[in-house]
Amino acid sequence: MTHEPERVTPQEARARDAVRGLGAPRADAAFRERLKRDFVTGRIGERRVLELPVAWHRRLAWRLALAPVAAALAVVVALANRGPAWTVRGTLGDGIAVVDQFPVPLGHADELQRRLHPGARLRMPEGGQVELAAAGSMVIQVAAGTELTLPASPGRWFGRSVTATTAHGVIRVTTGPAFHGARLHVDTPEASVDVLGTTLAVICEPAGTCVCVFDGVVQVGARGAAQEPVSSGHRRFVFNDGRPPEMAGIRPPEIGRLDDLRARQRSWLERGSD
Repeated sequence: MTHEPERVTPQEARARDAVRGLGAPRADAAFRERLKRDFVTGRIGERRVLELPVAWHRRLAWRLALAPVAAALAVVVALANRGPAWTVRGTLGDGIAVVDQFPVPLGHADELQRRLHPGARLRMPEGGQVELAAAGSMVIQVAAGTELTLPASPGRWFGRSVTATTAHGVIRVTTGPAFHGARLHVDTPEASVDVLGTTLAVICEPAGTCVCVFDGVVQVGARGAAQEPVSSGHRRFVFNDGRPPEMAGIRPPEIGRLDDLRARQRSWLERGSD
């Protein structure tokens, strides 16, 4: 039987010789004493259960201590994520608006603003109009005779999809830089509208809902049916008698109204996003 000659590098040979030159390790005195005691008592060979320490984050005391911290952190994050509150940017005409059954004269803008909140039901008088704004995000113009359930403003990081409901009347919407990546969903009795950033009017009439788009693209469809995009300069009318929706050019009166809304509020929306 032949052996292959050992092939090692000079560095490996030096390391090998250094290890061979080490002295035999001495047994720890405490270990020798414990081994002797176990041998005498017969404990050597017994089956034992290895008990590992419980991780700190699994200990009941730590979990109880961290629970209020986690709850407080969740509250802080929720508050920091909250979108801007609605403010009254201006009113037109006179009369008494109704917010959640509370009558508020249009001339009392501070009282009107105090009562407005996400989910509030706002009914405008026939002789009045109000413009509501969420800083940097969007402005909603609520025309005379309109009933609107006010949406929340989109959250800063999550909760970016919000919903408004209008039963009758006209709302006009223009969005700002802070609205980017958000979605406003508008429900009417017969239509479903999704706004991703644009200027538009949602008009609820006896025959159905008309959505006029001044700029951008809006998704419009009948309730429960597929939506279709409506681009700048066009409108889509959703009938309430089952007829297919109709696509046509934007209503001429809405061109001037929407252009005026966007022009007046653009600089404020851009400042509010800083």
